[in-house]
Amino acid sequence: MNFYSDNPDLLHHFERGLDWGRFAPLWERGFTLPDGPRSLAEARELYTESLAAVGEFAAEEVAPRAQAIDAEGVRFEQGRVVHPAALLESIAGLRRLGAMAPSLGREHGGLNFPFCVSSAVLEMLARGCANTMILYAFHQAPALMVRRFGTAEQVARWVPPLGAGEISGSIAITEPEVGSDIPALATRGERDGSGWRIHGRKQFITNGCGELCLVLARSAPGPTGLAGLSLFAVPRDLDGRENYRVARPEKKSVIRGSATCELQFDGSRAELLGVEGRGFRHMLTFMNEARVAVGMQGLGLMQAALAAAERYAAERVQGGRPIARHPMIADLLLDLRAETAALRALIYRTVALQDRLAGLEAAGPTVPARELVALQRAVRERTPLVKWMGSERALWAARAAVQVHGGYGVVQEYGVERLHRDALILPIYEGTSQIQALMSLRDQAGWTVSRPWRLLGGSLPVDAAADPLGDAVRELADEYARSLRRVLRRSTSLGDLLRSRRGGGRERAVPGDSPALLHAERLVEMLSLTRAAEALAASAAEDAGRRRLAERYAHRSLLRARLLGELIRSDDGWALEVAGGA
Repeated sequence: MNFYSDNPDLLHHFERGLDWGRFAPLWERGFTLPDGPRSLAEARELYTESLAAVGEFAAEEVAPRAQAIDAEGVRFEQGRVVHPAALLESIAGLRRLGAMAPSLGREHGGLNFPFCVSSAVLEMLARGCANTMILYAFHQAPALMVRRFGTAEQVARWVPPLGAGEISGSIAITEPEVGSDIPALATRGERDGSGWRIHGRKQFITNGCGELCLVLARSAPGPTGLAGLSLFAVPRDLDGRENYRVARPEKKSVIRGSATCELQFDGSRAELLGVEGRGFRHMLTFMNEARVAVGMQGLGLMQAALAAAERYAAERVQGGRPIARHPMIADLLLDLRAETAALRALIYRTVALQDRLAGLEAAGPTVPARELVALQRAVRERTPLVKWMGSERALWAARAAVQVHGGYGVVQEYGVERLHRDALILPIYEGTSQIQALMSLRDQAGWTVSRPWRLLGGSLPVDAAADPLGDAVRELADEYARSLRRVLRRSTSLGDLLRSRRGGGRERAVPGDSPALLHAERLVEMLSLTRAAEALAASAAEDAGRRRLAERYAHRSLLRARLLGELIRSDDGWALEVAGGA
């Protein structure tokens, strides 16, 4: 088995769908790096060989250990977190493959692969075992943060061991009673001679037991807000002693092999990472990449659910024929296949844009500013969609796989009940689905009021061919644009919209008690359907089988979008009355 070569849809993107020439040469500095490939063909061959190796490992070693990892879970012994033995075996195997940090530069021990390649690694690992994918990600993610914002000495000290898989890390933002309200963070950093001390508590920190914790804390006294936050590097142990305390790992019904920790900092020694007072801006980079990673986790889980459902439906005979040939099951399996392909198309289009943006930013000031701004907007628009869709549709897919299995779906031996449990976390962590909806709405509202005539008409720009499939994509875009205009016009006056335009504030364009906020999640679903249909249609241009799947997805998505539009138009205002205390 091989989770790369046995997935025709994934192969399609890597062999024909991705325009490697737009970003791979940027990552390889025109193929002039002494330790890199010498041409685009050589780079693509390297990517393919690496993904095939990881795909085989994920299928043959990661997936078979998933059930044992889930059953054993995380333990807490003598103040230390103990990961399941099978999980550590998988991480050790990935370390032997040399695949721990695919997108980290070679000068730091990584492979310097574009994010498209490392995203495929995450997808395949998540298909095999969500717990393994999560722990794996917390080697490269903190390494990239230190590389971007650390001093030369900090980079030399921490990035190579993180990239090699010798140590792991964590990113600590959330606090008790604060949740996603980042301006209200209370953990503080205080100067101590040439260094810093951290005081406070963090909660729900993935892999908080890792050897290096990157902590967002308040470095300036005074009122709460984003401006006074800084990013700190806090070693788990220092001079042979515990530098901060892991109070406990949470006992969860989901991702049981992943350590979700409460951390206590009582004068913990720390080093400033990056520029003082710019911690939130530094952290945004991680937050956006983490949200895409959760989308990849959802995609891997969807692929696992699809494969399990199709396999069981082909083998289970009822009424003299496999249940896969019963119309209702056949219809559900087609929806599963179309939804998975649509999410994959959206994700890889998004990551390809991110790859070109990262490559151009590294190229320096010679890049046209207009292209950078367009890429930044495109990535920013799609990031919450990837997180929202990868979470919500993966949960639906896992539930569908359970249903296909009938009574066996809740039996642990079959594995789909674990997929369903693990999918429950996706709409919650790294920003809930509702937060993704608010982010998307505020961005779309800000872009709309920057050109006030958009409130009178127009559509969301889409890349669609002049054919029936393209027409369906454009109708999706029209339905979304009409609904967005409606809620914005109902939410605030034209004068307020113009003032928000002059003030440059996204939040001012969407008041806190407005109908727009009430319908934010319906709108983000409509926008997700549109961008996913657009991406799937573009990837199906020269493939009849894929085109039929894209047509099914686009036409069914249009029906869903129209229903959501009707719900928005028929709103009776009761929820806003309740929310306002009326």
